[in-house]
Amino acid sequence: MTRQTFYNHFADIYELVEWTAKQATARALANVADYDNWQQGFLNVMQDVQANRYLVINTYQSAYRDLLEKYIYTVLYQYIIKVVERQATGLQVADKHKQFIAHFYSLAFIALIFEWVKDGLKDDPRDIVEQTGVLIQGDFNKALKKYAQ
Repeated sequence: MTRQTFYNHFADIYELVEWTAKQATARALANVADYDNWQQGFLNVMQDVQANRYLVINTYQSAYRDLLEKYIYTVLYQYIIKVVERQATGLQVADKHKQFIAHFYSLAFIALIFEWVKDGLKDDPRDIVEQTGVLIQGDFNKALKKYAQ
């Protein structure tokens, strides 16, 4: 690819990192934006990271790590807020509370993913997702009910 071809599609390397992270994360989360399937979405993201380990590890170790985190956060948040909204159906919960739940879990998932990357992707992603599921089971609904009171 020539330099000009690159700049025909992207303004700079930051835009390429953003586009790559958004595309990969959005693809991994497609069609699983509900509470019953959130674990599959999280597993899809982790398997996508694993399949692109070289790119992810190099980006993680580069000056672009913050950009990678920002863009993955954006996509994860959009996914999680949909799950929270569906769980909140029939409950009177302020948007700020729903947004806080989505923010909290987006950060938690990113921290788990980046810790896993930092450790060289050694653990089986299914184990991480299963352990996360044990911790989260029923938490969205429980929190939403408390905020509805």
